[in-house]
Amino acid sequence: MANDVFFLDKRILIIDKSPKNLNDRTWCFWEEPASSIQKRSGLNYFDAIVHHQWDELWLKHPVENIKLDIAPFAYKLIRGIDFYAYCLSAISSANNVDFLYANITNVNAFDGVIQTDDETYVANQIFSSILLEAPVLLPHQLYLLQHFKGWWIETQTDFFNPAAADLMNFRTSQKFGCAFVYVLPVSKRRALVEYTLFSESELTTEEYDDGLKTFIAQELQLFDYTISETEQGVIPMTDLLFQQQSGKVFFIGTAGGFTKASTGYTFQFIQKSSEAIIQKLKNNLPLIIPPSKKFMWYDSIFLRVLHERKL
Repeated sequence: MANDVFFLDKRILIIDKSPKNLNDRTWCFWEEPASSIQKRSGLNYFDAIVHHQWDELWLKHPVENIKLDIAPFAYKLIRGIDFYAYCLSAISSANNVDFLYANITNVNAFDGVIQTDDETYVANQIFSSILLEAPVLLPHQLYLLQHFKGWWIETQTDFFNPAAADLMNFRTSQKFGCAFVYVLPVSKRRALVEYTLFSESELTTEEYDDGLKTFIAQELQLFDYTISETEQGVIPMTDLLFQQQSGKVFFIGTAGGFTKASTGYTFQFIQKSSEAIIQKLKNNLPLIIPPSKKFMWYDSIFLRVLHERKL
């Protein structure tokens, strides 16, 4: 919206709870080389802040190492702190956009009223990345978690191959559920190692740390390293059909159901849905974006396999 002249006569308020000034997360996603048409449609929008990318990915399990042929795609990584700085810079230069740090206490979806600790705001349209109420599962629907903890580790000598990454390395304990580790080197001496699980519940801090320590020692055979940054998160993996709209509130991101249920990938789905929302607003069309029934069915099958532990 900040970069589209259509919205120059609109007043846009962004409310967030706290400043985005920490490198608290990492986004990875698949992307093809950009064409001019793709760039105009919102794809490859964040090429300027891609921290690293790989053309060589590996799938590893106890029996075999499998090199994945991903051409023409690249697997790209964006650091949270770079994303925040890039977006906030674009927003700050838009005279029609205001940014507010505040705690939201109530949202009246019918009237389009938002209350914070200090003020009340009224809007014709509200976009929310958080749900207003907990979703209700139907008896046949599943709700699993993709949960993870990652360490950015650094070595004193060259150790990693920054041209190749482990997309999924299953040479880790499976006692807590389906578990694997990402190994994403960005230089010969720095990599993100992320312990990831698909299961019904999260682990304790000690269990995540033990998983990382054991993998780094036994699989990577690395003993001399420092941890420069950590990140941790939870992504829902569910075949629940999220409600996209309630009154004047349209849900975006994970809250709108734009997370890929079987993988947790969200970043590119958000770019595509955001572009679709812009076009619908400009053409005064209903904002609902119907999900693909085919891929919802595929996702449900995979979730059932995970739930019933039939891997």
